[in-house]
Amino acid sequence: MQQVFISGLPYTASENDVQTLFEECGEILSIKLPRYQDSNRLLGYGHITFNDSDAIQKALALNGSQLGGRYIDVKEAKGTQSQKPSVPPPECHTIFVKNLSYDLNADQIGDSFRPCGKVANVRMVYNTVTDNFKGFAYIDFEDHQSVIKALQMNGKKVHGRQVQVDFDIKKPKAGFRYSTKQVEQQNKYNQEYQEIQKKKIKKEKAVQKVKKIKNFAETQKQISAQRNKQQI
Repeated sequence: MQQVFISGLPYTASENDVQTLFEECGEILSIKLPRYQDSNRLLGYGHITFNDSDAIQKALALNGSQLGGRYIDVKEAKGTQSQKPSVPPPECHTIFVKNLSYDLNADQIGDSFRPCGKVANVRMVYNTVTDNFKGFAYIDFEDHQSVIKALQMNGKKVHGRQVQVDFDIKKPKAGFRYSTKQVEQQNKYNQEYQEIQKKKIKKEKAVQKVKKIKNFAETQKQISAQRNKQQI
């Protein structure tokens, strides 16, 4: 896996614009363009991951090309060997969610992702100066499969905002706020959710049982009617 670093991108550019410029270089595995949290505009740089080294050389040849009226710089990315894997490893139990509404609390964030699996913890990131929520958080699940399901939430709306979801394999950093009370509340919600699921499954089984009884009764009725005809 090979990667280039591009800078000088116009703030109004899109992933499709970058794709169009570099697609002839070779197979593109991913395009990552960081954006401002509030305006969703590009930060002006990004990374493109190609499938082979030949594509890298062709991409480097586009250094100085124009995109949206601006000249862009294309360089080989540093430390590509230490880049995180393209899929979450089995030991990964955490996702990173950004573009969340600023007025959400940990319970609301956790509830939004609870259908994906058991939420062990929600770590919200706050501005250390203003003490305001910065709009992104980390969610720890109890198992790896929940992470796989949660990644399918990428691009979907959570409380009116389209969120971006990715898996995270880094250790927690400073800036998170969570308490024992919050964890207890999350455990309570987990239990309530599991109870709801159990009742739902129990109800579905009861419905299936009734259907089987009705089908059996109808079958017996048809057999009885057939026997009566034969006797006549």
